[in-house]
Amino acid sequence: MKTLTRTTLTLSALSLSAFSLGQAHALTFTIGYQKGGIPNILKARGTLDKYAAQGIDFRWVLFTAGPPLLEAANAGAVDFGSVGNAPGVFALAGGADLKYVGVSVNRSDSTEGLLVRQDSPIRTVADLKGKRIGVARGSSAHAFLYNALKAGGLTLKDVTVVPLLPPDARPAFENGSIDAWSIWDPFYTTALQGASARVLRDHKGLDRGDSYYLAPSAVLNDPQKKRALQIVLAELEGTAKWANANQATVISQFSDELGIPKSVLEVTVPKNEFNIRPFRAADVKPLQTLAAAFREAGVLPRDLKLGAQNYATLPAFGPALAGLGLK
Repeated sequence: MKTLTRTTLTLSALSLSAFSLGQAHALTFTIGYQKGGIPNILKARGTLDKYAAQGIDFRWVLFTAGPPLLEAANAGAVDFGSVGNAPGVFALAGGADLKYVGVSVNRSDSTEGLLVRQDSPIRTVADLKGKRIGVARGSSAHAFLYNALKAGGLTLKDVTVVPLLPPDARPAFENGSIDAWSIWDPFYTTALQGASARVLRDHKGLDRGDSYYLAPSAVLNDPQKKRALQIVLAELEGTAKWANANQATVISQFSDELGIPKSVLEVTVPKNEFNIRPFRAADVKPLQTLAAAFREAGVLPRDLKLGAQNYATLPAFGPALAGLGLK
């Protein structure tokens, strides 16, 4: 009888332990991120780890560009992510059920650029006519390329656009398979430091292009996932403020964790103020302009009319966190 009692108690204890572990990670929230942005710094700091005690398991998935990140989000594999200005437009035009929830305003003219090799005879954008240009299709660099060509008197039809993600674009650039490369930081600065690259054109005089944060509609319709989303947004806001005040720490301590050479961070971190805020109705306008431009250029699959159905109006991130009742 005593053995049975001890066995029963042991099994009960194990069941309780398993239940507690299950409760500790009752919700999994997956964040898609790219190298160098505020989410990457938030991950490196480990700030979200403390929410395991609140029953939320935040997980991270690294992407080389925005388009594949949003593909994963639309498929339900990612709950939230940040991208440049073009990926969301392409995703929504393709029928993705995603909503904008935040914006990071770009205040630098040199976060993206058109690069050519140092020994290239190409000296102006007009010289690109008939040339091969590598770019990640549907990325912010694709939008930048459109604007840069237009400012130089060309269109996307005047060049051969070679769709390449950064890991494939750099060797193609270095071996001459492409004549120019439209690319964003940190790959932009990395190429300038190590790929014998020269800047043909940056954002000066053009629309800089902001960064946007999106989540699947299913996340916003799920109270627990929406709560986790609000936590992430508030912590991103706090991380942005911290990073601006601690640039030296970001550069010296996070190089390995961010996967970016220290020499690159010494250039990219000071050049742009980290920031994030809720998406507003007025933020639709530049995205609609971009959608119309891409449609006119023949690279968007259909007309896209952006409106209130494409974004969520969320409260200020910091105060919203305080109202979630977290311990």
